[in-house]
Order: sequence, then structure tokens, then C-alpha cells
Amino acid sequence: MRADAAVLDFEYMRHFAAAIGAWGPPPRMLALHVGAGVCTMARHLAAAYPDSRHIAVDVDAALPELAREWWDLPRSPQLRIRQQEGLKAVATRHPESLDLLLRDAFAGDTTPVTLADDTWWGHAARAMRPDGLVVANVGTVPGGTTQRQDALAARQAFRTVVAVGEPAVIKGRRRGNVVLVASHEVDVDALRRYAASAPLPTGVSPDWTG
Repeated sequence: MRADAAVLDFEYMRHFAAAIGAWGPPPRMLALHVGAGVCTMARHLAAAYPDSRHIAVDVDAALPELAREWWDLPRSPQLRIRQQEGLKAVATRHPESLDLLLRDAFAGDTTPVTLADDTWWGHAARAMRPDGLVVANVGTVPGGTTQRQDALAARQAFRTVVAVGEPAVIKGRRRGNVVLVASHEVDVDALRRYAASAPLPTGVSPDWTG
């Protein structure tokens, strides 16, 4: 994590930020971060959108709290950190209670199956407000099954799902990260403009199925 909250080192996090910018968040959005880590995205978005509120959950209680000691993370109520499993965090949300949902949770180099199936995505759709947005980091391996299940479940839950990532990864030629951008309406043209100016080769696929 950088001292400057505006700087994102990981390419997939820049995809997250671009997708959120293209969406155009409401001024007082409420975001749930599943897979808090050291709260890099929560810190970035809190700085970019000062009136936003964030809940960050992680199965590891120690890491996010250590991040509070190491970095200038926003305090509650702007950023609340909880130890909680990712499925439960989404399943226990009230209907239409979130504007933004970010998923960045891994078991090894892939997304846990319990966060990449019809159940998780169904709860995600139920928890989102009508114009809400889900961005999910998908760990992919050539021929992998979890990423395909993830993409297909997202498409069952949301009208529009767009994949953003390195072209070779999107095409299944190498392992890496693909960001799924899911909503009932996604500005694909804005994502393509972002991809065209990104520092590294970036593809946008509205029909990616893993």
C-alpha cells in the first residue's frame, strides 16, 4: 500500500476503480468489501469519494487491524472492519441495502467456491439497490472450472456482466486476474475507453464466460 491513497499498484485494482468511476457512484454510497486484506480499495475509495461509507470484512481478523496500525485508514463510520466469512457477509444484508459490492477474496490462486456460485451471486443481487454495482476479482487458470461457474452465476443474477483484464487472460491462454463488472446496466463504452488508455494491454469482454 502506498502513502498516497490515490495510487493503486495492482492492475486489477485500477480496473476496479475504473469500473466504479464509469458507473458514477451516488454521493453517499455504501460499499461492502468482501476480502478486506489491508483495506487498500476501501482507503482509496474513501479518499476519492469522501461522503462514502465502507464495511470491510475478512476471515482474517488480524490483518485488517494491523493495517490500521500501519496506515492512515479512515475511522468508523467511514470505514468499519469486521471479521466475517464472505458468504455470510452478503447473505445477511437486508435487501437493497448496498450501492457497491467489491469481492477480492482468494483461496490460494482462485476464488473460494462459496463466493463464486449461484448462492453467493443471488445474495449479491438481492442486497444491491436497483442501480448498484458489483465488481469481483476472479482468479483464473486455463481450463479452470471455478472461474466459469463464477461468470455464469453472475450472468444469472445480473442483466449485464462485463469482464476486464489482460487479453491473454480473458482468452484463457494464461493464468491471471479478470475483473467482473456486474449490474443491471454497465457502461461498456466507458470501460473500453479506459482500456484503450490503460498503461498495460487491457481487454473488455461483454460475453466472457470463463
